[in-house]
Amino acid sequence: MFGTHDVPLLRRIVVHAAQLEVRDGGYEIHMLYGIRMADQHALTAQGRKVRTLISYGEHWFPWYMWRLAERPANVWFVVKSVFR
Repeated sequence: MFGTHDVPLLRRIVVHAAQLEVRDGGYEIHMLYGIRMADQHALTAQGRKVRTLISYGEHWFPWYMWRLAERPANVWFVVKSVFR
């Protein structure tokens, strides 16, 4: 399982998995809902197993802020998505 929105890193993961002869369903890519949705759809169309994480319940906001704070660049992905 790999959780990232870093597309160049995802490309390297896919290439490395192929070199190790790991089939496309043999690993998962986890991404947050609303961030890089086009990339999520493209990865799925390529046969990759993509899981979209979404927070819910009474603690959804702190969880989401924590995830965004892990990598501040993710905030810009969210802002861009809102204005598209």
